[in-house]
Amino acid sequence: MDDTNNPVKIGSFLTPGLIEEDGTGLLNKLNNALFMEMNKNVELNLSSVNRVRRGINNGQLDGYFPELWENLPGKKTQYVVSRPFFYKRVILFTLKSSGLTKLSEFENKHLGVVKGFSYGKRIKSNPHLSLSFQKDDITNINMLLNGRFSGVLGGYPGTVIAVKGNNRTNEIHYDLDKPVAILESFYACKNNPDGVKLCNSITKAIESLLRKGVLELNEETGFSRFNPPE
Repeated sequence: MDDTNNPVKIGSFLTPGLIEEDGTGLLNKLNNALFMEMNKNVELNLSSVNRVRRGINNGQLDGYFPELWENLPGKKTQYVVSRPFFYKRVILFTLKSSGLTKLSEFENKHLGVVKGFSYGKRIKSNPHLSLSFQKDDITNINMLLNGRFSGVLGGYPGTVIAVKGNNRTNEIHYDLDKPVAILESFYACKNNPDGVKLCNSITKAIESLLRKGVLELNEETGFSRFNPPE
């Protein structure tokens, strides 16, 4: 990784709208912008979540993204992380006709969630929430519309895409500005000298994009916006 001629090997995994195989995802572009800021070549390797997480421990990858605190495998001391480059907002989706808009109103009501999606420890450990894990957002939105669920927990853009792709989209209520949870999303590197150096460099690049206004983040609201350079 010290050889400037060698690309930095970064791992990630497909996420609709964010990480795409053809490089058009929002976070594909942000990753490229960060490494341009660092004046380094980057090689993005896409595979399964578990393979990506193993990659920095077996030396196949220098780092990976996006990661969340609750998902770091093993001990947290094995890793160093960058400052957050995005906030993941967990959004509540309900039927407009139900009048339900707050998570506190869902005691003993079924909430649809996606298997493998992260919702934060506060939601996962809440004994009053009845979470029903399904394969994807489209399934959850259909089950909400069919009355099987009282609400769905999701995010942007994935769940919003599922809502807008449904011909009953006008029956669904959600508010992106009122998330029920805000999760920090960051790069993870191995806790060794090279990993520390890489994650420190990524943090400096994130801060540089924030100063330039290319990246906008609000820790309080979870607002995140990346304005890709033309």
